[in-house]
Amino acid sequence: MCRLILLFLLSISAHASVDPNSDLKAITEVESEIESSLLEMLNNAPQQPTKKSKAALIAETFFQAYQVSQSKISPNGNSIVFIEESKNVSNLILLDSNTFKRYMLLKDKFDDAIDIISYHWIDNKTIIVSTYVKGKGRVLLAINLTFDAKGLTAIRNEYLIDNVFIVNELPKVEDKFVVGRSKEGKTSLYTLDISKNNIASQLRNYYKLNKYGPPADNWLTDANANIRLGYGFDESDKKNKVWYKKGNRNSFKLIWEGAESVEFLPVLVSKDNSSLFVITNAQGNYKALYKYDIETQQFVDKVFEVQDTDLTSVIYNTNKDEILGVSYVQNGFVQHSYFNRLEKSFELNLTQSINDSNPYIVDYNLAKDMLIVQTSDSTDPGVYHLYDVKNNELIKYATKAPWFKQFNLADTQIVNSTSSDGQKIESYLTMPNVKSGAAPPLIVLPHGGPISVRDTRHFSTHTQYLATLGYAVLQPNYRGSAGYGKKFKNKGMGQWGRLIEDDIVSAIDKVISEGLINKDKVCIYGISYGGYSALINAINRPDLFKCAASYAGVTDLPLLFNDVKFIESSRLKILMEKIVGNPQTELDTLIGFSPVYQSHKLNIPVFLAQGDNDSVVDIEHYFRMKKVLNLHNKEYRSLILEGEGHGFKYLNSIVTFYEQLDRFFRSSLVLEQLE
Repeated sequence: MCRLILLFLLSISAHASVDPNSDLKAITEVESEIESSLLEMLNNAPQQPTKKSKAALIAETFFQAYQVSQSKISPNGNSIVFIEESKNVSNLILLDSNTFKRYMLLKDKFDDAIDIISYHWIDNKTIIVSTYVKGKGRVLLAINLTFDAKGLTAIRNEYLIDNVFIVNELPKVEDKFVVGRSKEGKTSLYTLDISKNNIASQLRNYYKLNKYGPPADNWLTDANANIRLGYGFDESDKKNKVWYKKGNRNSFKLIWEGAESVEFLPVLVSKDNSSLFVITNAQGNYKALYKYDIETQQFVDKVFEVQDTDLTSVIYNTNKDEILGVSYVQNGFVQHSYFNRLEKSFELNLTQSINDSNPYIVDYNLAKDMLIVQTSDSTDPGVYHLYDVKNNELIKYATKAPWFKQFNLADTQIVNSTSSDGQKIESYLTMPNVKSGAAPPLIVLPHGGPISVRDTRHFSTHTQYLATLGYAVLQPNYRGSAGYGKKFKNKGMGQWGRLIEDDIVSAIDKVISEGLINKDKVCIYGISYGGYSALINAINRPDLFKCAASYAGVTDLPLLFNDVKFIESSRLKILMEKIVGNPQTELDTLIGFSPVYQSHKLNIPVFLAQGDNDSVVDIEHYFRMKKVLNLHNKEYRSLILEGEGHGFKYLNSIVTFYEQLDRFFRSSLVLEQLE
């Protein structure tokens, strides 16, 4: 839950209001107008032109679902399975790694009622699929495969159980795996044996693996389904804690506790059960991989660190009982570093074989002689290859989005700048591949969050779409962004509309000073916190920006604290106060940095948009902003997307949004409209 708040995944549901000034008296009337205003918005929304514009046609191509995703290889290496999108339906496909013959394993037979979430190889002949079924919720299905010498001969799908998720596939144990079931914020673990018919009865309380466990939110099991570790936030004394269970005992021992601000992520218990491997910043500014002695409760070794960069995760072997390497973001790309000679040699061979496309190992069989390798960069979301180690052969078998080859996409470059207080900021700039001779207009695209989120130089559909339309796109990793250490993260706390925006402006000033963009044609656009940033910058810097666009942006900072979650949980309320500010002691400050209360200062055009089903940022933020813009006779455009939440689910919605956004940019920047 803490991480959800840090990512600003809030469910803001209350409609109470604060009355700090006269403008708000008019705003409070909006509650009774929401339903009628929504209907008016939907009825009067701009109609899709009979002839689709160039921006709409490009958006239809750009934002379609990736053709292939989640590619995994069987333990023996004979089969590859991936999810394939076809006409808005997810299909599970098996590919014979010797003949490359395709087989359909699971297709939508229920009128779009099934969504494939993920899948897991349990053994060479069994795949467990996690799906979302309309009317039932999350459902586990089993796909049983029969092979002969010529290949796959039979497929049998069967329903297993509702409302559980896979915790550990137990590759070394035949027909068994560990599942979790969540209720009231707590997770119960069970071992399922699919060789038996009584699946539901295996989830009785008697068989609960963590029945005698501590109040942990997360659990680690070993390769034999034994619980070894529980960890999470203890509400009783407001600390993060880690508990360890030795052998077959029922009792757990507290082996670590620390402040909520300290990140301590257990990733593996050693095979001899003497040590815990953990990614943590408890010992320094950056998150590194440490070895922690369970008995003495002391850090005994720093296993791996990257200078000036946080580690993000570890890479496990197939059995998940050994750490092979680590992952992190450096220079804008995800990097993988391996510890042992075998994986290092694979990485070296792949790098030499595939130049400038960031090859990395996605999956491998138990023998590690058949590997799935993915390549990706700023201009390509990814290509899958099968690497035959024995024959040193690399075979491309699937492309995530082959349609991007028709566009002249541009690489994303790093921009380093210095903010108003001397803070160093890393941003990413994507230039349009348009040879017009003139400096392009700039769209500044701050990410959401704002805390513990970041942008990278990997392919971004939003960024490359805007660049294809002729805009340069700037993505600042302002203070608070993930990956730059806890000091950098903490500097973003309480800086909504303040130093965070100075960081963004420093990056803009840098690209202007280098003559890369047209300084007189700059707009800012964002989603969630990025939408808030766009609006507050429109108010504070009309000298710099010519327009601002917000999708699902926060407009009223005091309104955030009317969420029932903060009333019920003092922990979440305190955390939110650190991120945004305290409405009891800093109300004037929050009002001063709320677009809805400062809208009278707006002197540039604004575009407001939001989904009518947003459970993260309440739609009242949208209506309050619209109300005061009308009150002050400000220039703006608005759009409600029916059925959308805190992002985009439907292709027609995102096409409509981006077509109108492009028209807004071109009108505000005095550019020729695309027809």
